[in-house]
Amino acid sequence: MPDLQFSQSFETFDWFILALRAAFIFLVYFFLWQVARVTIRELVTIGVRTSDAEYENAPSPGALTGTIEIIDPAMSSWQRGATFSLDHFTSIGRYENNAVVLDDDYVSGAHAEIMFEDGDWWLRDVGSTNGTLLNNRQVGDWSRLSHGDIVEFGRVRTRALL
Repeated sequence: MPDLQFSQSFETFDWFILALRAAFIFLVYFFLWQVARVTIRELVTIGVRTSDAEYENAPSPGALTGTIEIIDPAMSSWQRGATFSLDHFTSIGRYENNAVVLDDDYVSGAHAEIMFEDGDWWLRDVGSTNGTLLNNRQVGDWSRLSHGDIVEFGRVRTRALL
């Protein structure tokens, strides 16, 4: 009979070990599920915060208040004191496809560009013949444009009202 008791207790022990293994596997999967759930929740929260911050810092189209005032129209059809509004990207030149057309002989067909990026206005000359001046200095690559700056496109003098 001792053999029978040993066999029964060994069988009971096998079931106990099997139950422990199953519980361990369940706990491992439950732990991994919890880690994945928390990770996804945190990533979504970070993504929403980042998107909200970018959205709050991004200018709305109506918030752009950039304007250029004509100081000296030279031989163009513009009048002194006339203004034109700036968009996120504004091309300036003599050709009709520009956002702002300055029909003076000293203004090139594609003369300059003004762009709003990262909360600042930027100006650059796009290879014009007579150049673009910002506060009496030649502009080549992108230069920051500030309120009150004097910009000359050929002979046409303007003031930035930003």
